[in-house]
Amino acid sequence: MSDPYAELFLKYNYPETKDMGLHFLTLVTAVLVFSLSFAEKVFDFKNASKSKRIVVILGWCLYLISIILCGIGLTLNAIAGGAAVYNGDYNYWAQLSYRFIILAGVSFILGLIFTIISAIISGNIDKVRMENTVI
Repeated sequence: MSDPYAELFLKYNYPETKDMGLHFLTLVTAVLVFSLSFAEKVFDFKNASKSKRIVVILGWCLYLISIILCGIGLTLNAIAGGAAVYNGDYNYWAQLSYRFIILAGVSFILGLIFTIISAIISGNIDKVRMENTVI
């Protein structure tokens, strides 16, 4: 490996991107599971109108898209690491990896927005708050 930039990439960019991606995957998965688990408490899914259900399902789909995009970004980051080791075009793969990870972040934020909207339009927030209040 004679490229000093490839060495810097392998020393800093590759492991930092990998760690950040893994932490992000953990966060998105946890939010999705939390949202699925508490959908019935915050949002009466069975009795909700079709439009309200669509908002909730859209949020869940955006979380899944975020997980998929981040997984693709991590895979491309691994390819970039291999290319840097074997004197390939690591910069192309790294830039592509960053784009997928950024799109995963955008998808996650949109999922959060849809989840918040679904909680607001459900009108059950005060009911849940009152049930959990200790007097």
